[in-house]
Amino acid sequence: MFDKVTEKFADGLASMQNTITNKRNVLNTSTFLHTKIDDYELRQIYKSGIGSKIVRIKAGYALNDTIQFETDSDETYFDKNLRRQAKRACRFMVGFGRGIVVNYYHGDDLSKPLRLQSERKLKVRAFSGDEVSVSNIERDFHADRYNKPIDYMVKGIFIHHTRVVDFTYVEPPEDDMTNYNYGGVSEFEMIHSQLIADGVVERASANIIEKNSSLFYKIKGFKDALSQKRESSMSEYFSLVEDFRSMNGATLMDAEDTVEVHAQTLTNLNDVSDLTLRRLAMVTGIPLSILVGENVKGLNSSGDNERLVFQDTIETVQAEYILEPMQELFKLHGLGIVEFKDNQGDSPQARIAYEKEVIANALVLWQMGEDYGQYLNDKDVVKREKYDQFFKEK
Repeated sequence: MFDKVTEKFADGLASMQNTITNKRNVLNTSTFLHTKIDDYELRQIYKSGIGSKIVRIKAGYALNDTIQFETDSDETYFDKNLRRQAKRACRFMVGFGRGIVVNYYHGDDLSKPLRLQSERKLKVRAFSGDEVSVSNIERDFHADRYNKPIDYMVKGIFIHHTRVVDFTYVEPPEDDMTNYNYGGVSEFEMIHSQLIADGVVERASANIIEKNSSLFYKIKGFKDALSQKRESSMSEYFSLVEDFRSMNGATLMDAEDTVEVHAQTLTNLNDVSDLTLRRLAMVTGIPLSILVGENVKGLNSSGDNERLVFQDTIETVQAEYILEPMQELFKLHGLGIVEFKDNQGDSPQARIAYEKEVIANALVLWQMGEDYGQYLNDKDVVKREKYDQFFKEK
């Protein structure tokens, strides 16, 4: 339960005798706090190893031989003219919360509405969300584009919304849309805490090697020198001693001084590292074995559950964030209906088993007198007949 007066979480049960218990209860002293990440930090995470891998996994798997085209000519056109920019827009969408594809003819005034011309080739170019801002917002409640941008601005250039296909990620609450330029929330912002925790663990592991065993010098009169501000010469002396030790593997020092070696260990580092990676896997929806790139651990573990979880994550990204703008992009370029394949991301053996089951179902449909051919086409088991498509287009 959330108390709006005190702005704290409460479980509805309080001790009448021990108030210390109530004050120390984490449910009463903790609350959620989310801070928007600026574009500069998003760019740094996008260039980092873990950030780049998350983007490649999600956007790459979502568009890696997963699109089902209506005709072969649509597939050829997409591969030649649209695939590269569509992939860039999807990567930008995951990393920055938005990626846009601008459609234009050479020499167009981009601030004017797009007028399709069948005799000219429509060009495309993708931009990341950190380069995009919006100026005018549709406020008419009855309009189809209610609460959506009318004009986009990229590098100081106004672009009319009819030219823009907007790939947006997780939609923020309506009251916070202005903070996100009416775009989406980046994947990096949602896993920001886990990314920082992973960075802390990475830094700690390097410190183990650097400071596995430290030298402690016992210096006579150091406290008096420190009180009289005469410790600078001592600091310079022992800095030079440390340089000698690192260079030659030995230390030269006064015989009256003593040196003690204390071994330092960082306890539970493996557990903390595993916890941070698991949190990253949980929030992103990418199984730990795929995120790290290792075999599934555990006796009799085949990895089937991990593949199912990962496939569900990719299909959710496709259905929630990619399919609608991709359909809009296809429509602008005069292409047919676009869908995502049902059988994607599985191993060759699993695909064969899937196709075998579909064919068995098609046989039952044939015996029932139903349209088994359309069923096989919808399940992407057989290719559509080119001659049928030819007469359909005529």
